[in-house]
Amino acid sequence: MKAVKLLAIATTAALLTGCSMNGANDAADPKQRVMDAKDRTQQFELRVAKLVPENDVSQVTQLGQGSLQSCESGEMWAGGVTIQLRSGVEPEAVLNDLRASARTAGLEVGSSKAFGGAQRVTVTSKGGISILVDATERSLEGGSFSECFNLPEDFYRGGAF
Repeated sequence: MKAVKLLAIATTAALLTGCSMNGANDAADPKQRVMDAKDRTQQFELRVAKLVPENDVSQVTQLGQGSLQSCESGEMWAGGVTIQLRSGVEPEAVLNDLRASARTAGLEVGSSKAFGGAQRVTVTSKGGISILVDATERSLEGGSFSECFNLPEDFYRGGAF
């Protein structure tokens, strides 16, 4: 169910946001470009997760596979991360603290409302990688998106990466 929710977040973000181009286009092998974008995005997920106080976190789980989504200037890899919180930790408060910590760390931070009206925080790296973070009952759920990159027209974009 979490994977479905993260995919819905990923699709929404792909439709609502653009993304910047990156040097990922330099790799000769298109599949390697996708894997490089995935790697950079998952490293950014961990960077953002580390902004949450260690005492509040019980586990961080990244999706093993993601998908390609269209963005205004090419493709982006979309995945997700779950920051499971310890018992008694208030997710909304942690989300607010994450917003402040990300700003202090020099990341671009935005706020919006999720479909149900709950607060959502978007954290974006200087390279264009972004994570949309929502608070749930016991965790922070993030849909993550690489920067945009180009792939050849004949590259199969379906499936999981």
